[in-house]
Amino acid sequence: MKQPELKANERELIKLIRFFSKRAKLLIDKGQLDPEHEKLTSACENLEQQLYTHAQNRSIILEKRARLEKVVEDNAQCPQCKHADMLKRTGTTSNEHGWRCNTYKCRRCNITFTWNRPNNPWHLVEFLEVYMKELETTLETEQNPAMREHILQSIAQMQESLNRLRPVLSDSNEEVTALDQKEQEMTRLIHQFKNYLLIEKIKLDTLEEPEI
Repeated sequence: MKQPELKANERELIKLIRFFSKRAKLLIDKGQLDPEHEKLTSACENLEQQLYTHAQNRSIILEKRARLEKVVEDNAQCPQCKHADMLKRTGTTSNEHGWRCNTYKCRRCNITFTWNRPNNPWHLVEFLEVYMKELETTLETEQNPAMREHILQSIAQMQESLNRLRPVLSDSNEEVTALDQKEQEMTRLIHQFKNYLLIEKIKLDTLEEPEI
């Protein structure tokens, strides 16, 4: 498994932990440091492992989130030539509903346009809910039996998609919320432990100063 990506404050603390642990061990071996500091060295090692575990969990959650954001297939077509083969995605924008949508340029027609469909599953849920309500309204006045059957099938298919999608998105949202809380906890812990080690480093510097 590859090493997880660390944030700058995490890298800084791990560097300080390793520096402190190495110096403390040398002084303990020389008998210049109270063996009680072995507990601190052990705490440093445990914190380093905790930082790597947290970074690994963060990486897994964010990678899952990134994959989830890409599950929506756009199937965009140029509004002018009705083809998709010459489209180039140029970016994203938000429509009147606040849904994120992809923007494209058709190299055949030399036009740019916004594909007015959500490009992510969270906004897709909202889109389907709105569209289903529109279909249900249409159903109230539709007299053609074949068309009514088609509308009912479309509503059923969309409802099935929503039933599958909502739990996945809910789990992902809960994971990200928990990750944000953990990030705040780790930031506080890193700040506190860094200050503590800097104080201990000053004590080590004092112990290593030559006697006059």
